[in-house]
Amino acid sequence: MVLAVGVAGLLVGTGAFGDDDPGGGATVSTTPPAPPASASRETPARSPSAEPAAEGLLPFGTTHRYADGVEVTVSAPERFTPAEGAAGHKAENTAVKVDVTVRNGSGERLKLVTVQVQGRDGEGRETAGVFDAEQGILSLDGDLLPGRRAVAAYAFDVPPRSGDVLEVGVTVGFTGDEAQWSGPLP
Repeated sequence: MVLAVGVAGLLVGTGAFGDDDPGGGATVSTTPPAPPASASRETPARSPSAEPAAEGLLPFGTTHRYADGVEVTVSAPERFTPAEGAAGHKAENTAVKVDVTVRNGSGERLKLVTVQVQGRDGEGRETAGVFDAEQGILSLDGDLLPGRRAVAAYAFDVPPRSGDVLEVGVTVGFTGDEAQWSGPLP
């Protein structure tokens, strides 16, 4: 009898009888829970005037957790002026940058070269990447140990009349699982 009560208590405590969270796993937290068996999202507190992203698109500033425990957050885009030696920027276009933060919540060393970041304009067209070593806009590189994080700035060249929205897709590893962030251009 004691064993049966103990097992039942363990199952209730671990949530084995269902998810009490009607929000589908969205939580507000700065301390991530243990990596789940499948991808989930953490949503920071937002102002009431902030517009929700379309289905499947995350608002900038939201953290996405991939199935292996790696977490990625993409900041809201900011306009910037590329240095004279920057590559990928045309004078008639708008250069915008975002910070991509990767936290290795897996138990393995993460090769940051497998983090792929892509931008699309409001019309759905892929934007050219801007590389500006002078301002520190370079891709993630090296290895990331478990529990550690890395931040890199990525920039995109947005043509005029391409809508007032930027979408940023991030793929980690070779699984093909791409998370997508979206929001207004500054």
